[in-house]
Amino acid sequence: CPNRQEIQVTLKQVQKLLSAHEASCLQSLRTCPKLDEPINGRKLGKSHRVGHEVHFLCDPGYEIVGSESRVCQESLTWTGQQPTCRGLRRCASSPCLNGGTCVDELNQFSCVCAKGWAGETCQSPVPTSATAGAYVRPSRCTIVQGTTHCTCEPGYTISGRDSYSCTDIDECELFHNGPAGKLCLHKCVNTPGGYRCSCPAGYNVTRDGRSCKDIDECATRQNNCTNDQMCVNTYGGFQCVRVDCPKIPHATYVKTSPMAPPLWRRSWEGTSPKLPCLFPSMNSKKKKKKK
Repeated sequence: CPNRQEIQVTLKQVQKLLSAHEASCLQSLRTCPKLDEPINGRKLGKSHRVGHEVHFLCDPGYEIVGSESRVCQESLTWTGQQPTCRGLRRCASSPCLNGGTCVDELNQFSCVCAKGWAGETCQSPVPTSATAGAYVRPSRCTIVQGTTHCTCEPGYTISGRDSYSCTDIDECELFHNGPAGKLCLHKCVNTPGGYRCSCPAGYNVTRDGRSCKDIDECATRQNNCTNDQMCVNTYGGFQCVRVDCPKIPHATYVKTSPMAPPLWRRSWEGTSPKLPCLFPSMNSKKKKKKK
């Protein structure tokens, strides 16, 4: 059997071992307060025990402000400051040109352009009505979340690469042989932002704007026929017709009215039997075409 001294030595060794184990257990129970993940970022490391380290990262488009890593100290406090993630200051590089104002937005930027300029960075001059002419107009552009959207007035379309200019649509050419037929039955004339139908001389455009209707120059007094001539309307014009009664031997004639009545009411009077002028010879005077 071991003597008393040996037993005391063994007990002291066991006591030291238990003390070390107890200290280890107590050390594992000592932790620092829980750390939160930053908004728009994340935390790497789950242990909050003394001596352990935690790292922080930010999402793309953000930069970290504060400590990138923190360590749990013996005082059960963390080193450093709680970090935050801040959106990158993209306006720091002054991306807006020609006097444009840069506005920092979430993970992006937008430019408020000065008058006369347009584009994502205000790089394109906006054409004016005075410089562009009637067939080219400036577009109407708005910036939504950093993206430029441009529209045109009716009758115009965005021109080529330059989305800040609008060119006139030639409806006459575009709808020349459309499924619904031609825009005009005679001639289509392109105009800035639209079109119109035209008719040949002697015709007017009808109410539908597509067809042509003959002008009755006789009924509307748009003729140069004299009192002894009869106006005859024709397609696209008129004719002035002179009526001559045939000569009858030993006959005289008088007008039935001193006011030059209509030719179809004129007749002969004399010693011979009255003969109506049924088959007059007609001398035509054609209308001169309008230029």
